[in-house]
Amino acid sequence: MDVDTRLLRYFTAVADEGNLTRAAERLFVSQPALTKQIRKVEEDLGCLLFQRGTHGTRLTSAGETFLEEAKLIVSGFDRLLEGGRRLARGEIGRLRIGFGFHTFELVPRLIARLRQVAPAVEINLRDMSTSEQIEALRSCRIDAGFVRAPVSNEFESMPVISDRLILVTSKNSGLPPKATLRDCMKQTFILISNQRAPTFRRHALALCAKHGFHPRLIQDTNEVTTSLALVRANLGVTLIPQSFGTAHITGVRVHDLDDPEASWAVSAAWREGDSNPVLKRFIVLLREEIASR
Repeated sequence: MDVDTRLLRYFTAVADEGNLTRAAERLFVSQPALTKQIRKVEEDLGCLLFQRGTHGTRLTSAGETFLEEAKLIVSGFDRLLEGGRRLARGEIGRLRIGFGFHTFELVPRLIARLRQVAPAVEINLRDMSTSEQIEALRSCRIDAGFVRAPVSNEFESMPVISDRLILVTSKNSGLPPKATLRDCMKQTFILISNQRAPTFRRHALALCAKHGFHPRLIQDTNEVTTSLALVRANLGVTLIPQSFGTAHITGVRVHDLDDPEASWAVSAAWREGDSNPVLKRFIVLLREEIASR
């Protein structure tokens, strides 16, 4: 038995038209070729599907029963093909993205644009540190990430943004309005925990060490907003990414750090050769976003 979807499509066309000539025209095949294919289906099944007469071609009882299932298979195959084409165009599918403090504004903006052009795509966002994203990329748990540069050459990557550390103090701290890190040597510090963002934590500690001290840590936090709330309560000072923004936080002062080593670059990264069409579409949108700046 080797009836395939093409033969089933021939059969349903003849059944719909009730005439071999019209069915052949609809299928863009010759009538003799179509007749031969219908006979092949009947031979494979071992029963007649049509009664041929001067007034056309009518389904037999067996043909009517067979038609019900044949239409389900043909329409199901058509849906499968269309779904495959939409997958190839990146209109449906799945995209898993890792991101961190630095891209809290960029990533949602990109997702909004992707939703406009491909609303059926399933998108999963994960707030992760750079080290967590690198491991998730390696283990195929995310499709793309936004990590500190430089990026390992095992991945494809693209520079996205630059960021830098800023110092945040309470307005009631007694520190000068233009406080520097050196002014904070005797202050207590509130920093993002090593578990939450190990690379960021190391950077903050290294910058303090460059200025001649190891910060007196009074509290580790998992969120920048928590650090800022504690600073506002005058429990200490903190270092956060400039990209986070503090315009919406009252009761604190923001101090830019005049030190080249306070800055770092962030790149998008994805597995080399990843064929996910949705990922490719996302990267196109990312390139457009960067080019528009």
